[in-house]
Amino acid sequence: MQRLLVAVLVVLAAGPAAVGGVAADGSIAVDGDHGASAADVASAQQECEYPLELTDATGETVVVEEEPEEVVVTAPNAAQHLWDIGAREKVTGMPVNFFTSYLEGSEERTNVVGERGAVVQETVVDLDPDLVLAPNVTAQENIQGLREAGLTVYHYPLATDLENVQELVRQSGQLVGECEGANKVVTDMQETIETIENAVADEERPTVFYNLGFPFTAGSNTVEHDIITTAGGENLAADVDSGYFQISEEVLAAEDPEWIIISAGTELPDVAGIQESTAVQEDQIIEVNANFLNQHGPRTMISLEQFAEAFHPEAIAEARATPTPTPTETPTDDVTPTPTETMADETPTDVEATETPSDGDDGAGFAIGAALAAIAALAVVGRRRR
Repeated sequence: MQRLLVAVLVVLAAGPAAVGGVAADGSIAVDGDHGASAADVASAQQECEYPLELTDATGETVVVEEEPEEVVVTAPNAAQHLWDIGAREKVTGMPVNFFTSYLEGSEERTNVVGERGAVVQETVVDLDPDLVLAPNVTAQENIQGLREAGLTVYHYPLATDLENVQELVRQSGQLVGECEGANKVVTDMQETIETIENAVADEERPTVFYNLGFPFTAGSNTVEHDIITTAGGENLAADVDSGYFQISEEVLAAEDPEWIIISAGTELPDVAGIQESTAVQEDQIIEVNANFLNQHGPRTMISLEQFAEAFHPEAIAEARATPTPTPTETPTDDVTPTPTETMADETPTDVEATETPSDGDDGAGFAIGAALAAIAALAVVGRRRR
């Protein structure tokens, strides 16, 4: 039997990222570690000035002449960005469905997508927004069609790590005129990441399998991989760097995951590699709200904290019990801890991969579409027996 990971055409509805797009003002969004500390992030805070020029994922130089008053977003993750940075009142159109129901007031907006998440161009054009934010799952023909209709469209590329997510949450703030809120969110995210990285730096890393709807999983070069790694785990599929894949039962059984992550409301797959794994034997199953994990916005921090608490409960408890220094004369930035680099992953070598496309015409703002349709609960650590 084959022992390999096979690439599949899975569209990830992430937020804006470094892939294919760089801010015209020189903002840095790169793959790899998380770069700047919270102090550096705070010192590099963006300011909202118009006219604004940014290069998007299509290579288009998008010019926003003045602060937008009315904004349409075409996928749930972009809506999450605007809700969390304090710009939700500007949103007039968005996907109004299960994948955005957790955003308070979302049902009051105009729905701009069909049943399968495809953008309804006529609806967006009728709203006549000042700006359209279109994450990577928005089809290229929709992007072009909306531009031909005279609308200003910023097309987000695919986020591949937490640094991408932070940088482009901030970019969302620039685009809609909410830099202060975006800067605060990004600083809070970086502080959370630093705290967890420092807490788990010297801990032994358990192997982790993310069940994205078996046999799908997330390889490296994905936000999900970065979350698992930052939380102190070792992604079982880390040797694959092209996104989302099908993993064989043989590989899964050989790697024997110590932890398994599943979407809340779903059952463990009835395959030997899972049912006979250490994770199941030890009841080490994490149930996650996939709307937080897979939409690649500020709420990925909920999943990050959840995983870290599960993998390394004592280290995280100790980190939280340590009081934050309150200097009397020294500025706060001078006492910000320097994040510790995450440890290297040890992963299976018998894998093959092909590239995952960055666009699709039926994305609903989540990682794998229909495979996540049953997710409803908030992120909690669950235990499930065979």
